[in-house]
Amino acid sequence: MFLGLGASAMCFVTWNFAVKVLGAVKTSVYIYLVPVITVLCSVVVLHETISTRAALGILLTLVGLLLSEMNNRKKL
Repeated sequence: MFLGLGASAMCFVTWNFAVKVLGAVKTSVYIYLVPVITVLCSVVVLHETISTRAALGILLTLVGLLLSEMNNRKKL
């Protein structure tokens, strides 16, 4: 039930809504947040600890997204 409704149906609905609102290019940039959200959810739900590698990966991902956003704003 969770995989059918939560992971599949709701994800496609929210993805299509984001594409409509933000556009395809900008929405596709945010797909890189999926691993960050996964790690944060594993900390909250499974009570796991964030390893040094995971923290470094989160940091690099967020820096990359920020650089992408800054570069995009300069083009406008």
